[in-house]
Amino acid sequence: MIKRYLAFFITLFLLSPVTYGASGGDLKPVAIDLDNKASLQRGAQIYFNNCAGCHTLQYHRYSKFVNDLGISEEMIKKNLILTTYKGEKTKLGSTIVNSINHDSIKEVFGVVPPDLTLTARSRGSEWIYTFLTSFYEDQTRPMGVNNVLYPNVNMPHVLWYKEGLKELDENNQLVIKIKGQLNQKEYEQEITDLVNFLTYVSEPAQLERYSIGFWVMLFLVIFVFITYLLKIEYWRDIK
Repeated sequence: MIKRYLAFFITLFLLSPVTYGASGGDLKPVAIDLDNKASLQRGAQIYFNNCAGCHTLQYHRYSKFVNDLGISEEMIKKNLILTTYKGEKTKLGSTIVNSINHDSIKEVFGVVPPDLTLTARSRGSEWIYTFLTSFYEDQTRPMGVNNVLYPNVNMPHVLWYKEGLKELDENNQLVIKIKGQLNQKEYEQEITDLVNFLTYVSEPAQLERYSIGFWVMLFLVIFVFITYLLKIEYWRDIK
């Protein structure tokens, strides 16, 4: 009996970290570390500098960054809140939206850029990472680029100035054609930070859940062990 209990709880412990996977394509692994606040802060900066103009995080609020990411209210107001509402700067407690005209942007891209709040949960962290490292030059496409993971996606390679411009070689492998500001290792680190941030945004409760999860599992293991000892004591006289 005890072996079955232990096997059950060990399995739960091993599966307790949330696994972000996605079907289809060969996905690249990405090191998600929600305890790394520096990475989350860098990811937030990358998102607001490059993505927030088109994509929203409408199910998340700026104010959450204060406690979760350790970013001061002043820094959020100065560097992250880039929109206004009725002529005034957007409030700290507001959800993260932008002011793009949906009709106009749909005319340009053919689709309204999706909200990214839950993307890490729906598609997976590895999917986002692979997508953002899989753009290549394709002059047949309206934006001049294509994507190995998501063929014919109607999205420009916004971070091309950092990564550079890739092309497909004769073996259908991505190779750098034009160098960007960063080398490959530096760019991959920036994308890791961005994906880390989007993973946090998709489920902020993970921060608290991860911190207490180990102790909960430890308590359960000890509880099962004590229960087993109690069972032995109860059945000793009967045997």
